[in-house]
Amino acid sequence: MQFRRKSTGFWIRLPLLALLMALALPALAQPAALTTEQAHARDEAIEIFNQGKAAFKAGDYDAAQQLFLKAWGKFDREPLIALALAKACDRAANLEKAQIYYEAFLRLAPAEKDFAKDREQTVKRLAEVKSLLASRPGVLKFQGLPTGARLTLDDQPADPDTNGEIKVTAGTHSVRVAMDKREPFVRPAVAVQAGETKFIDVVLMAPIDPATLPHDYTLTWILGSAAGASLLAGGIFGILALERSDAYSKRFDSQGYAYQATLDTYGCKLTDSKKCDGALAEGNTFVSQIEFRRNAMIISLGVGAALTTATIIAAVKAPVIDRSASVQQKPWWQDLRAYPTMDGKGGAGAAVSLAF
Repeated sequence: MQFRRKSTGFWIRLPLLALLMALALPALAQPAALTTEQAHARDEAIEIFNQGKAAFKAGDYDAAQQLFLKAWGKFDREPLIALALAKACDRAANLEKAQIYYEAFLRLAPAEKDFAKDREQTVKRLAEVKSLLASRPGVLKFQGLPTGARLTLDDQPADPDTNGEIKVTAGTHSVRVAMDKREPFVRPAVAVQAGETKFIDVVLMAPIDPATLPHDYTLTWILGSAAGASLLAGGIFGILALERSDAYSKRFDSQGYAYQATLDTYGCKLTDSKKCDGALAEGNTFVSQIEFRRNAMIISLGVGAALTTATIIAAVKAPVIDRSASVQQKPWWQDLRAYPTMDGKGGAGAAVSLAF
């Protein structure tokens, strides 16, 4: 019995609670009452708003923007001011600001019958504005670009217009400005949104003293190494030629006659030195070896001397590594070309050409 009494009390209180909530909800849904100061600001905003409407009807959209913006600054809780300001910006082709105030109107305007048509039109136009903004190119505006500077955009040469502007697609771009004997101005990642104008202040360092620039001594090292190897080979061949000459002088005299000790090796007599086949063959071998080594020495030393001269020239003419150049100049020695030759008698050789 006690349980039933409590249950009956609950079901009696429930309708009363629902009735109280129904009465309280409309009051909660109403906006808070304006203070005296806010009401005064609203009245001033309405007066300025009406002036803006007159300018809008007259087609003076710039003046309408200024007046609506002033009214909005006085009272930013009125959706109609936001809508009027959005339309004025839209007519003046200021789509970025138009988007902001269209969105403000949708945020402030209650979803009720009085605003239904304006909300529907605003939603449609806001989508069009966003689409237009997304399709608009961005602009890079260069300030302080010196005359004669080379501009590279995304690794491609580019020329700004007379206002120093270049239209680009929305996204991230690399910028490089170079000028002879100066440190390049580089911006590897410049983010540009659709319709945005990005200002780039170009600052190039003062001219660099060419004497302080690094040089490319690659060819100097190559030629110097080859010259050293040739001279070393010439010295080795010279030593070997002397060694053969010394050995020859111990077996033969200056007239080419074999000594008796040499003849004894082959079982010949001194009187038969010119007829001893073994001694003659040995003498010819010595002579051939000596001549070959002397010739190799002369050629190696000659090549070494030529390469030494070329090394000195390469060191003097070593190209400057100019980091300001957008495209590095190819060193002259890279134009050297070697190709095989034939003398028509079966002999092979090589030739070197230099393109100018």
